[in-house]
Order: sequence, then structure tokens, then C-alpha cells
Amino acid sequence: MGSTDLDPKDYTKLFLNGQYVAAKNKETYSLKNPKDNTVVIPNIPVAGPADVEAAVKYAEEAFHGPWSRFTAIQRTECFLKLASLLEGELTPILTLDSKTSGIPVSLAPVRERNYIRNCVLYYSGWTDKQKGDYFPADDGFVKLVRHEPLGVCAAINPFNAALATLFLKAIPALATGNVIIVKPSEKTPLGSLAVAPLFARAGFPPGVLQVITGAGSTGALLAEHMRIRKVSFTGSVATGKNIQIAAARSNLKRVTLELGGKSPAVIFDDANLENALKWTIDGILTRSGQLCVAASRVYVQKSVADQFINEYKKRMKDAINDYGDPQDPAVKLGPMVDQPQLERVKTIVERGRSEAELVVGGSQHGDAGCYMEPTVFLNPKDDAEIYRNEIFGPVSIIKTFETEEEALKLANDTEFGLMSGVFTKDITRALRMSSGLESGVVGINCVSVQNIQVPFGGKKQSGIGREFGEYALRLYTEPKTVLINMAA
Repeated sequence: MGSTDLDPKDYTKLFLNGQYVAAKNKETYSLKNPKDNTVVIPNIPVAGPADVEAAVKYAEEAFHGPWSRFTAIQRTECFLKLASLLEGELTPILTLDSKTSGIPVSLAPVRERNYIRNCVLYYSGWTDKQKGDYFPADDGFVKLVRHEPLGVCAAINPFNAALATLFLKAIPALATGNVIIVKPSEKTPLGSLAVAPLFARAGFPPGVLQVITGAGSTGALLAEHMRIRKVSFTGSVATGKNIQIAAARSNLKRVTLELGGKSPAVIFDDANLENALKWTIDGILTRSGQLCVAASRVYVQKSVADQFINEYKKRMKDAINDYGDPQDPAVKLGPMVDQPQLERVKTIVERGRSEAELVVGGSQHGDAGCYMEPTVFLNPKDDAEIYRNEIFGPVSIIKTFETEEEALKLANDTEFGLMSGVFTKDITRALRMSSGLESGVVGINCVSVQNIQVPFGGKKQSGIGREFGEYALRLYTEPKTVLINMAA
């Protein structure tokens, strides 16, 4: 593979039991390149009940068969071989994914590639560290606790980071001895299909990782399947609620949900404003705002508001010059993922014109493709849709505040609680704010950033459970207690 371009037409099958196979369900759909709405591939399969059943069967055979006999060190060896393969293979796969996601290939060589490889390398060291507990027989019983894999797991992934999310869900599942069925977003399945054979080449037995494609109907089959023991979903609140309901109604399978955010960035008057500008603008324009941790609400202390807002507006306006062909390595910013997503954002922004002061952007950029102008609103009404709801586009809202207490109240006044950022040189204030902010992750002098070593997830309607770090591993195992009667 190497530097050779991959052909989308090679990825029109499901990846089951270590090989590409034609779907039993004959329904298909087409995918377009959002830079110009040309058809990339006309026949992506929609996995139906028989396809999902086959995937579960193969997964169970692997889980109870060869995979169960792998030692921890053998699993580590597979991870290290996979990381080595990714060194040369990953950039072409990310480039292939860009053709339907619109994510610029300029992100692939460093940000995406390192992010994925580091995930594999990090968890490769965890395979032999799933230690249990021992309690002495002071009451006549020796008590042992061991952590066992759940079995067949499923990952239902978002369009905005399809390949990275595959690894962030699959690798901790495999490190703890589970097997996994991955369903990428129907909008961006190509990279996930292309990367799947690398797991087989790395030594993972057939059926340990499988990839099926399809829309919500396929995801629902996974969520309600009676022999899938865990589903990890990243996406919208509405879909997450449906998955949790399906999981409860079926077999009470474990559920991890990462459901987006409306992340606040709070900028105090003693902050390094250049640093705050860099982080907040990158935090709303990366992936054209299609990012769960996007810094979409910016709160600025009044004494520096004019200075900050004027420069913020200027840089957001100038960012239009960074737009272009996402397949061009020199281009920094690309389009929305598809026409429906663009139209959704345009509709929300149009309604926002009566809810706040539009000061930058607000329209589609250009006549071709799915490009949305960087957009900034000031001082929205308290109940404004653009202020309350996740837009998932390059659209930010700015409000001012006077006191720390006011800033905290504004930042927490939301049903979301995924990410937040505090910009100040006062470390005691930063720590007070980090304690008071109702979000799963708080950045100090940074925002819209994650780290593989520490847990990632949200409070309130931003989700349930955690990914990344040791905390992800805990959610792929079940503790088992063994009681030994010493008097027997």
C-alpha cells in the first residue's frame, strides 16, 4: 500500500471473519465528496439482520476460541505489530477517508497518524496489568477478585473522526480480551474498511475485529442484539438515548455514550490573550466545527472584551483564506461532511440572526461543495437555539462577564458537560474554576483538547462512561468474586 492512493471502489464489502465478504442484504447507498458533491462511490452496503448475526457468530467463535488462548504478551505483540504496520499504511487510509469526510489531509501526517499510533502503543502496555484483588481469610474465606472481559462488544462511530474513534474504542476492548464489531458512520466508512485487514496482518485471529457498514438501522441491530454485551457509541444525544433504550430492552448490555457538547471557554482579563485566541479559534474551526469538544461558547471578561473580540472577529474572517480542497496537503480547512449537514447548519444560523448579533460570516462559502463560512454571533438571547444547542459547524457565540461567579454560572447553564476551558494566569482561580465547572474535562489555558492517558467523557447529557486511559479498560471488564472456604 505505502504511498499509493487507495481506490474507494475496493471497499464495497463488509469485513467479516478476517476477510471482505459481500453483504447478504442487497440495499446500498452512495457517498459524495463534500468538496464538490461528486460521487465517490455508488454502492456501500447496508448490513442487515443476517449480516449482523454472522458478525456476532464469528465474534463469539473468536472470543471463545483462539483469542481466549492468547497470553497478555501475545496480545501486546499483536498491538506492536499493528503499530508498525500503521507507520507506513495509515496516511493513505486517512487520505481515503478524507474523500467523504472532507477532513483535510494536512491533518493526517502528524495529528491523526500520531494520535492513532499512540493509542495502540499506549494500550499495548496494559494487556498484562489487569490485576485483581486478594483479601485474607480472617473470616474463614479467602476472597479473590479478577477482572474478566465482557465478550462481544460493538462500536458505533461518528463521521467526524471515524478512523480515530475505531482505535479509541477497539484497542482498549482488545487489550482486555474482548472482541469487537465496528460500525462506522454511514457518511465515512471507507477508512474503517481499509484499516481492518491490518489487524489480521498483525496477528489478531479472524473475528476479533470486524467492520460492518450501514446507517441507523444497522446500529439499532447492534444495540438490540441479545448476544452483544457492550456497545460504545459516539454521536448525538437523541441517538444515544435510543441506543440506551435498546440496550435496556434487550439484554441490559453495558453502554458507553459520548454525546457531544457546547463547550465554554472562559477568558479572564489577566489571560495571555494571544494564547486564548489561538486555542479558541482552533477549537471552533478544526474539522469545520464538527467536533464534540468545539469551543462554541466564548465568555470574555468585560475589561478586555473589546480587544479580544475585535481580534477574534478578524481572525475568523481571515480564516476563509484557509479553506480549499481537503485533498490538497497545503489546505488547512475543509467543507462540512455533506449537503444535509451544511443545510442544517445554515438553517440554524439563519434563525440565529433574530436571536443574536451576527458579526462574522453566516452564509455558505462558494457555490460548489459544502463549505460554511466561519461565523460569529455576539450576545445571544438566553433561550437562543444557537446558544443552547450543539450546532456542529464553524459557528461560535461570544458573551461578556464581569465576575468569576458570573462566568461560572454562565458556563454551567447548559445540559451539556463535555469540555471547558479557563484562560488565566492566576493558578488558584484556575483551580477554583476547574472544580466548579460541570464538565468531564477542563483545560487550563487550553480548550478542545484530549489526552490518551486520562479519562475522556462528559457530565449531564454529554454522556455516560469514559474513554481513554485506564478508565476505558475498566468499562470493558466485569469483576468476578471467588470465595474459597478454608474450612472445607
